[in-house]
Amino acid sequence: MAEALIAGIIKAKVASPKAIAASDILPARLSYLKKTYKINTAAGNQKTADNADIVILAVKPQVLAEVCSQLRVKNSALIVSIAAGVGLGKLQNLFPGNPVVRVMPNNPALVGAGITAVSAGERATKADLAKVDRIFRSVGEVVDVEEKLMDAVTGLSGSGPAFIYLMVEAMVEAGEKLGINKTVAEKLAVTTVLGSAQTLLKTKKSPRELREMVTSPGGTTLSGLRVLEERRAAEALMDAVIMAAKRAAELSQS
Repeated sequence: MAEALIAGIIKAKVASPKAIAASDILPARLSYLKKTYKINTAAGNQKTADNADIVILAVKPQVLAEVCSQLRVKNSALIVSIAAGVGLGKLQNLFPGNPVVRVMPNNPALVGAGITAVSAGERATKADLAKVDRIFRSVGEVVDVEEKLMDAVTGLSGSGPAFIYLMVEAMVEAGEKLGINKTVAEKLAVTTVLGSAQTLLKTKKSPRELREMVTSPGGTTLSGLRVLEERRAAEALMDAVIMAAKRAAELSQS
């Protein structure tokens, strides 16, 4: 996700490569980032955070506290965390004198097609939120949400791409079982998902309306939908989102 942000920020000209610094525990990773994006790199987190105006914490929630305990930042520095399940209260405790913002981007940010939910701490100003908005719009869309909904957002859009990818895997495998070449099956499945998403966005019709348009009485689609209904696929998908959200809530309590 950090690399996706670096690429998006530079491409959208939110900041120049010289204004960006990154740290990582893997020297090879730092070498790659420096060579690819011409940014500044450092082996230590503190060197990266020194004099930074905006610090983006692109780390796993399990190591966030350890990473932050080693950092000394300017009181004016804006702290932005993408760590799932880490609440604003905990972030504010880690950085008591700083404005903090909690965000939840998702995997399609890798290709500039992500969506990021943003929730601001009490110290964060409109100017701070404008900076965050500009950064994350470089990799997709941005929505503002109340912090109490961030765990739900994590389950829906944060984990959601994995559920879509699993569905595409299954569609491709089914195509292969029916005799379609894997490359062709992948193209058919991926383009079908992409086209369906674009149709939802462009027509403004509800998923139910569009589903009913495709489903003819006694037709092929209805036969397939009956299998999904018998297997309770819709309920399973809802449960997957809810369980992912619950896990995010558990992480916030740990």
